[in-house]
Amino acid sequence: MARTKPSLAEALSPWSAPHDAADLLEGFRLAINALAEKQHTGLPDSMRVLKVLHLRNGTELAALGGDWLAMGVRRICGAWTLDARQFNLWAQGQISVFRRKAAQSGQTAPSQASMQSKLNLF
Repeated sequence: MARTKPSLAEALSPWSAPHDAADLLEGFRLAINALAEKQHTGLPDSMRVLKVLHLRNGTELAALGGDWLAMGVRRICGAWTLDARQFNLWAQGQISVFRRKAAQSGQTAPSQASMQSKLNLF
């Protein structure tokens, strides 16, 4: 069964188009902020963080934290979660980087050629 919602890992993939990555990361940033506000904490519940980011387990989150050190991944009582404030700052910076890359390549939306080249990989 194919997944319909991309995960944070897919958004940060080098194969992801910069415009798409910026949009996805903005959605994840807003969702983590809303979750932290709802739970009245800067360290939201691990299982809900994984659900929001569309990750299967804490190991995937830990691996992303290893690749992106400033993301704010923390291990609390044996479970991996995010520091919501640090994730927010990191995501804002990454979003601006992705948007600059999209502007430099002249990309405003995924082009048919880039979609076709991605399909050829499979």
